[in-house]
Amino acid sequence: MMVRADKDSLVVDRMNSDDYHASVVALGRAFHHDPLLDFLVPDLLSQARATLTFLGSVVADGRPLDEVWVARAGSVVAGAAVWLPPGTYPRGARREAVSVIRDLRSVCRLGTRAISGMKIYATIDKAHREVREPHWYLALLGCDPLWQGRGVGTALLEPVLDRADKEGTCAYLETQKVENIAWYGRRGFKVVKELEVPGCPTMWAMLREPR
Repeated sequence: MMVRADKDSLVVDRMNSDDYHASVVALGRAFHHDPLLDFLVPDLLSQARATLTFLGSVVADGRPLDEVWVARAGSVVAGAAVWLPPGTYPRGARREAVSVIRDLRSVCRLGTRAISGMKIYATIDKAHREVREPHWYLALLGCDPLWQGRGVGTALLEPVLDRADKEGTCAYLETQKVENIAWYGRRGFKVVKELEVPGCPTMWAMLREPR
């Protein structure tokens, strides 16, 4: 399935092998000065390096499931979305171990905030496991700032949300930006839980019922 957004000459399609690095870079630009990353890795140079590792790990985890979607404008990757299909979260022991190994290169950059990072991950994981119904999980969504406000994020959501509606399946995500709550709300997501770790930025878990 391919979605064409004529307004901005965008083509949204599943990521191919040539898109991987460009997708990670676009996501890295999207997550520059993210509240959670600003907290975990305050030094901006170290943060930039850690961000590419962490986001690249999420993309790599989703690649074998064939539900990583990219928005292309010609040869440029404007944004990407990593979806995990129903039944693929929680990860099995092997997938979880591989993800941890991928992240290890940048865990040291957290320094004294590594413990907070582990608590945040545990809180996110616990809330997600409480979602009992089958669901699509939006593990990651980001748009290069040069393309923000031009419908890239919406276009990246459409293929899977349309499928979820046809299947009668929910969709789930977490966000650490309060302004994202209204944006996702306009796409049918509702806050189901506020995720709080003392001393850390607040996050929100959101669920979308099929339309």
